[in-house]
Amino acid sequence: MGVLRRTTAACLGLLLPFMASCAGARHKTEEPTPASPSQSVFVEKGAVVLTGVALTDGPGSLLDTMRGKVPGFSLHRGPNICPEISLRGAVSFAGTVSPAVYVDGARATDTCILESLRASDVQRVEVYPMGFTTRPGYRSHGQGLILVFIRRGKAS
Repeated sequence: MGVLRRTTAACLGLLLPFMASCAGARHKTEEPTPASPSQSVFVEKGAVVLTGVALTDGPGSLLDTMRGKVPGFSLHRGPNICPEISLRGAVSFAGTVSPAVYVDGARATDTCILESLRASDVQRVEVYPMGFTTRPGYRSHGQGLILVFIRRGKAS
C-alpha cells in the first residue's frame, strides 16, 4: 500500500505543473463573425459559413459555389445519381458518404438539391464538417451537415 501511495504521489507531482499550464492556456479555435459584407467566408461555432459576395460572385448552382470555398470539400459524380460529397476526406469505410443537407430547416432527401439551388438565391450556408451543431432542430450526422438558408424577398 505504501508503494502505491508513493507512486501515485510521484505521478501527481509530475502531472500537476503540466495540468496547471493547460488549464491556463486558451486557444482561439474560431474566427469572429465578419466585420463587413466583404468578408463572406468565415468560421463560426465550428462551421464554415458562406454569405454575401461568396454566394453572389458568379452564376451557377450552390454546389459549384461551395466547391472552391469550403475547406475539405470534395465531390464525386456518378452516372445518373446525385453528387456524392465529402467534407473530411474522400472515402469512408462505407464508401463516399454525403453529409445531411437541410434547406430552411427541412431535411433534404439527397444532395441533388444543392445542384438545383442557385447560389444567388441563398442568403447563408453553414457547413459543419464534424456533423453537429448547437442550432435547435438539427440532428447530428456522422458525415457532416450542410444548412442552407434561402434569401427572402421584401414584403410590400
